Amino acid sequence: MLFRFGLDFTVPDKEGRPFTLTSLLGRYVVLYFYPRAGTPGCTQEARAFQELLPRFRALGAEVVGVSPDRPEALARFAHKHGLEFPLLSDGEGVLAQAYGVRAGRRLQRSTFLLDRAGVVRWAWRRVRVPGHAEEVLRTLEALAQADQAINGLIAARRAKRALRPDPLPPAAIERLVEAAHLAPSCFNNQPWRFVVAQGEKLAAVKNALPGGNYWALKSPAILAVASHPDLDCRLSDNRDYFLFDCGLAVGFLMVQATQMGLVAHPIAGYDPIAVKEALGIPKDYVLITLVVLGWPGDPAELSDKHREIELGPRVRKPLAAVLGWNSLPKEER
Repeated sequence: MLFRFGLDFTVPDKEGRPFTLTSLLGRYVVLYFYPRAGTPGCTQEARAFQELLPRFRALGAEVVGVSPDRPEALARFAHKHGLEFPLLSDGEGVLAQAYGVRAGRRLQRSTFLLDRAGVVRWAWRRVRVPGHAEEVLRTLEALAQADQAINGLIAARRAKRALRPDPLPPAAIERLVEAAHLAPSCFNNQPWRFVVAQGEKLAAVKNALPGGNYWALKSPAILAVASHPDLDCRLSDNRDYFLFDCGLAVGFLMVQATQMGLVAHPIAGYDPIAVKEALGIPKDYVLITLVVLGWPGDPAELSDKHREIELGPRVRKPLAAVLGWNSLPKEER
């Protein structure tokens, strides 16, 4: 089951105040459904989660209980048993329906473990209360440990060159730009401007590429990223932030492309004046990069040099060459 907090559910808590699930983004969430406050099984389950609550919160998690009970019943339940985590009143069954935990007129005792992005990573249905809270904690501990590794999408991203000329759906390109548009920027100025080159405009852009970027000629769409210094912060010591912020946006775009199984390869080799003329980008704007988009293709169609890079191991400088503690790395001093 895959579920995201983006659906933005709001239900009353035990005090009758609106509780919005998106308020928990950035934390792990143990969302557990129980049939009725005060019954033996629900009491045992709640007390088990309460006993382990410090360990859940030490891992950056919040426990949230959900039942059809009215807020005043939940308040009495929490007070009687010293429950310190949120209890939500789902009297209309909005959350129960979204998570598929209704069995006819009855609520099925279930628990969902959500990650920091609001995605369900584990689900328990038809829960048996004894030992359940401990099992959820063990699962969370394993997930939290795994999440300390490098993000899998970042690790999988490569500057692929082999492309298929198959068209890209406009919706897919818009999703890439949507991801880029979620990047942070100085004072939220959002200085990036994107132009999708297709059809005759795409042909004109490809004519502005040097021979070394021959592989990009198969791309069904090329994205131009342009901006102007005045669209973003201009700070002391010549810090024009528009370049940095647009770079962040392209980074977000590339991670999204990796998730969608697409190639998004930024290039610096092109005639910027010719591309700006072809795409109607003002002369005083900076054409920061072109992002070549497409579906992964056959490496056999690449040059020997590029095929070796495409199929070979990722090459990176050692971390010590780029990371310094309290000063620049040694080779930079």
